[in-house]
Amino acid sequence: MKASFLVAVTLLYAVAAFAQTGTMSGKIVTVSGGTPVPKATVRVKNAATDASFSTQSEVNGNYTISQLPPGSYELVTEFPMFMPFRQKDIPVQAGQTARVEIQLSDTQLNTLGDGGDDFVKLVSERPAPVGPTPRMGDGKPDLNGVWLAAIYRVDGDPPEPLPWAEELSKKRRDRLNIDSPGAHCLPNGLASSGNLRPYRFVHTKDIVVIVEEANDPTRQIYLDGRPHPDDPNPTYVGHSVGRWEGDTLVVDTVGLTDRGWIAFGSYPQTEKLHITERFRRPDLGHLEREVTFDDPTTFRKPWKLKRVSALAPKEIEVLEYVCAENNKDVEHYVGK
Repeated sequence: MKASFLVAVTLLYAVAAFAQTGTMSGKIVTVSGGTPVPKATVRVKNAATDASFSTQSEVNGNYTISQLPPGSYELVTEFPMFMPFRQKDIPVQAGQTARVEIQLSDTQLNTLGDGGDDFVKLVSERPAPVGPTPRMGDGKPDLNGVWLAAIYRVDGDPPEPLPWAEELSKKRRDRLNIDSPGAHCLPNGLASSGNLRPYRFVHTKDIVVIVEEANDPTRQIYLDGRPHPDDPNPTYVGHSVGRWEGDTLVVDTVGLTDRGWIAFGSYPQTEKLHITERFRRPDLGHLEREVTFDDPTTFRKPWKLKRVSALAPKEIEVLEYVCAENNKDVEHYVGK
């Protein structure tokens, strides 16, 4: 009887607490085709208390944030390659559900040459072969293969740009990223590597070569123990050296140009940017990449992106892609 009484009291308290709070829910879809958007980040902030709550949308695009104290809220929804969605003055009442439907537009508002719905597919689970991790002759994981594109997601706390970087990033987004390197046939940089097109790993004992089906230079990661140059010439992909920590390949990159963009959020970078990557192949069909950005002149603290790529079917090859002339897309870009 005593245990039953305690359970009953606990349930009464839970019901009472729920009655004193409200809920916000809805569905996230693309503007162009109404495609449900999974894994989109939804954040709401109470206008009076600045208390924040967040969640991610489900596979069908639905999201729910419960136990919200009554008040007025601002909602922000973010998804890579899409414009952020913002809505203010959303009333939440105790015991009721405020429904907010969200439509996301891609970075160029679905103009000619864009395909916002295609971006959504890049975060969905991709079919991949099943089996154990293949190994090199020295016992290390074999990273060789062609890998399908996948979109990065923030891993942990979101980036905290310094005021100058936040202001510049906002200006870029307000202009719908018309000034981005890729829009002008320049390399997109390491933050966009493997985002939209397949890429190949060529892995030997002393070097890893990454070939992109994109307008980015072929990348070399040295595994022979060499150090970074004392004064590296800044480039779009920088100078990379790697070492093994168990089954994880840890890659250290410096010597990056300040002309690159950190595409997630259109953030700027400086030549002080230091990137650390951790590559893992947990099984036959998947390759994980965790990227840590450390640029004390741009961000308050280091932050991470993460993605998981599926091994491409055998018939998929990395094709030549050249963005150097006859570019007919820029004239259709929308700017301000």
